[in-house]
Amino acid sequence: MIIRATTKLLNIARIVPVKNLSSFDGPLPGEWYASLVTTGRKGGSAIHFVHNPTMLSVVILGRSLNKALEVFPSRVAALLRRYGFEELVDKFEFSSPIEIYTTNNRSILANMNQMKFSIEWEFAMAEEVEPAVLNRIENHMIKDLIGGKIAKGQDYIQPLERLRELL
Repeated sequence: MIIRATTKLLNIARIVPVKNLSSFDGPLPGEWYASLVTTGRKGGSAIHFVHNPTMLSVVILGRSLNKALEVFPSRVAALLRRYGFEELVDKFEFSSPIEIYTTNNRSILANMNQMKFSIEWEFAMAEEVEPAVLNRIENHMIKDLIGGKIAKGQDYIQPLERLRELL
């Protein structure tokens, strides 16, 4: 499993940044991009993971990348099951060794910055940060429209559409 984290997230985790410019083959298992978002609460942060190429978003509370990676596979599996994509869980290869690199795709990072505003707004509107809020954010992001280079010739795509194509 390839994780591409922002420099800030790597510094917090005390992981030495390593560049890997190679690309992946096929849509799955793909690679996950990770960045930090604020919850709007004092000392509150969350890690936002985005899958390339499906643009599936998962949010995990906390600042520690290492701790987030422990619960990450179960959060993704739960999200896929909520939308009826249980047969795709094994194709993401969560049991494979974790490789952590720096980010290498500005297009993905640009989309993540747009998503960050939505996620932070959802946190701001919540009375308290709890697992139900995380589920609501993920449910919103899976139906969100994404454009640009990611859409590959189409005006917009939705992560939900990308997952249906993989079935």
